[in-house]
Amino acid sequence: MRISTFLTAPALLLALTLPTVALAQSDEEILRRDGGTELPPAQREDDDLDEQVFYSGFGVSRVETDFANLGEAVNLDVTLGFRIPTVKWIGVEVDIGQTIIPGEYREPRPAQSATPACGVVPVPGCGQAAQPAEEGARDANRDEFAMQALGLSIALKSPGRFYVMGRYGYRYLITSNDRLNEQRSGNGLGAGVGYRWGKGLSGVELTYKELGENVDSIGLTFYARFNRR
Repeated sequence: MRISTFLTAPALLLALTLPTVALAQSDEEILRRDGGTELPPAQREDDDLDEQVFYSGFGVSRVETDFANLGEAVNLDVTLGFRIPTVKWIGVEVDIGQTIIPGEYREPRPAQSATPACGVVPVPGCGQAAQPAEEGARDANRDEFAMQALGLSIALKSPGRFYVMGRYGYRYLITSNDRLNEQRSGNGLGAGVGYRWGKGLSGVELTYKELGENVDSIGLTFYARFNRR
């Protein structure tokens, strides 16, 4: 009786222990296979964004001036960005713009004096009021409006899929127009809205930019950050 009791107790203890050991081994195998515990999707996305620093973008924009004698131009834009890892919503961007479709140029309208009142027999052009000269951007060569722009800016972008952004920095502008070239460098600013998809820094952005004292643009830019894995 004592021998039977002595043999039965260890057997019962072993039977209770085996499932626990098997379960522990199964958990260890899962952790070993997956490389750790599974993170929630939102946390995985935040971790992916934390690892992303450099990004680039390309797009097109419509450029216009404050002068009626210069038509609108179409630019090709390229952006290179660096996001500060410890502050997700601050980055530094270098952007370059180059005209691919120039705007039309015409000579500014000169001043016109009033014409005599129309008599009994009307004369073509009679009765017209005086008109001041048009404030235009005159160019000696009458070149079409085209430009190259270079900017270095601090970009602030709110977190989330949909976001708003602001940009402020230094800008250098070279155009085909004599008057616009009188002031080539200065402060540039911008504002816009965007949408992110994929892993953090890929998305699309609609932006307004002030390129110079009398030049601004509105454009659409696509951003991408290629996966290193």
